[in-house]
Amino acid sequence: MKNTMKKIFALGMTALVSVGMFAGCGGGKDNSAGADGKIEIKVSIGEENAEGELMSKWKQAYEAKNDKVKIKISTFSGDYNETMMGYAQSPKQMPDIMWTTGETHAVWSKEGIFVNLKDMIDADASINLDDFYGEILSATRTSSKDDGIYFMPRDYNKPVLFINKVMFKKAGFTDAEIAGLKDGWNYEKFLTTCEKLRAGLDKKEMPLDAKLDFNASYCSFIKHYGGEIVENGKVNFLSNQNVNAYSEIYNLIDKGYIADSSTKASTSFTYGMSAMMVGVRPQLPDIPATSDYDIDFLSLPLEDVGVGCSGYAITSLASERVSNSSYNADGKSNEYYAFDFLKFIVSEEGQKIGAETGSIIPVRKSMANDTSWTSYMNAGLNHAAFISAPEKDFSLSMFQDFTPDEAATISESLAKTMAQVLIRQNYANGTQELKNNIQQFQNAVKDLKAQN
Repeated sequence: MKNTMKKIFALGMTALVSVGMFAGCGGGKDNSAGADGKIEIKVSIGEENAEGELMSKWKQAYEAKNDKVKIKISTFSGDYNETMMGYAQSPKQMPDIMWTTGETHAVWSKEGIFVNLKDMIDADASINLDDFYGEILSATRTSSKDDGIYFMPRDYNKPVLFINKVMFKKAGFTDAEIAGLKDGWNYEKFLTTCEKLRAGLDKKEMPLDAKLDFNASYCSFIKHYGGEIVENGKVNFLSNQNVNAYSEIYNLIDKGYIADSSTKASTSFTYGMSAMMVGVRPQLPDIPATSDYDIDFLSLPLEDVGVGCSGYAITSLASERVSNSSYNADGKSNEYYAFDFLKFIVSEEGQKIGAETGSIIPVRKSMANDTSWTSYMNAGLNHAAFISAPEKDFSLSMFQDFTPDEAATISESLAKTMAQVLIRQNYANGTQELKNNIQQFQNAVKDLKAQN
């Protein structure tokens, strides 16, 4: 455990603190049984309600089938890396299983804090990676040159358009017109729909809450208009293609289809101020169940759509912990039991349980038509929008070939760039003013180059 703590220490502690401060602070290799004598596997998740509901249901179902194991759930809040560093300072608190995403795991995976699951997965006949949606697997690696799998992806998560039929009707759409939107749905039809919504809604109401502070949304729009943030291993926010993409996105603002961020008009879909929203499946259970909402879905009608996923990593401490429970007579490490739990989560049974909460789309392509998720709320809804055109998917882990620190700098600078795109006055004198405002963020990444 000391070796693991030194690795974590090296990632985030300042030069003012010495590695020796952590020497001897681990809990040894023995892992005492839980109060009920069972093998205890600790899982740490975010504090959102949807996360707690998912994990609680998986815990209950798994424990019902495995009476010698107890899943103990804890939650964290705030910055992910700060949470991990907190575990470094209190190693006994570090879980066996840690929730993570394609954007957050790499710094820990590269240093061996998260276990490479690939050999265990390859050796297990119950897991067929060919049945997983393709682009999400790239998110589980540390780079495009790495074939490891450092967390078990639990869902297939791509943005779609949530639509509120109440607001569509307010804007003059008939039931038949709304039902027919999905037929031949493409970008041109999307623009025509926005135009009709704009004409029929109040001034403060918006056709689309584009969520352009969300990378899956803004990266998809940029690529649709011919932009490319990373090209030939370099970052260039101000390429001609990218500036053109920003201008096209701004055209949507100028036409009143989405909000200019310098206005105070709320564009929140969940406040009933927009007819459509770029959203992902985990947001669905949070839509208010009132007469002000009548929800359906349309695919995001762009040439490419950014896909991400979250999942669960096994920490290297789990491989060092050996429960002294009488149920663990053969001395297996917590890693063994943690992996068994993750196998259950991605099994057909586990995926059905998760999908029934409304928060996830099954990670398995063979469950594309499974009623566990296609009947949620209403089987007549266009649930198929969530799995449409997987051939257009691209991974949101686009910066993984840079160092983790560089990837963080790129992501932060890109988010600030998009904030400039959404400000009306930046276009007052044409795109040159926009370029001037973005230049400072370009300077932050101009020397960054993906590693070979």
